[in-house]
Amino acid sequence: MTDRPSTGRPPMGARTGYRLVKLADLLLALADQTLATLGVKTKHVHVLETLLAYESLSQQDVSRLLGIDPNVLVGLLDDLEARGFAERRRNPHDRRRHVIQVTASGRALVAESTRLLGDAEDAFFAVVSAEDRQVVHDASGRLLAAHRPGWSEDVPSAGC
Repeated sequence: MTDRPSTGRPPMGARTGYRLVKLADLLLALADQTLATLGVKTKHVHVLETLLAYESLSQQDVSRLLGIDPNVLVGLLDDLEARGFAERRRNPHDRRRHVIQVTASGRALVAESTRLLGDAEDAFFAVVSAEDRQVVHDASGRLLAAHRPGWSEDVPSAGC
């Protein structure tokens, strides 16, 4: 039997990718904890921000854009609709399809979540300089653009 270290960095901690995954885990947990005060999760706000960034999206459009399984998305949209944050409407150009619209309550939720998440991110990144934070932002944008089809720095954003 070997002794287990009580402190230190895991062996994979020398890998940049591993560190980014761990940071993503921490940031997602922080975002969910922050949004819990509003009674929603990060995935709810992610869907709402996407709907606000683009006009007249169908469920299929949102599923493709966000890489969310269509069955999972249906549950998220049902939840958003039940809470009054979004609603499905017939597409005026194709009556067989629905588009999802963000309600006034949904817009208010996105505005408040943007503020709360911004404050949480600022606190998280406070241990690095603004210049270093910008370097991380720029480098991550280039990596996403290079390895994720369709990613672009000029993607519309409703916040965070």
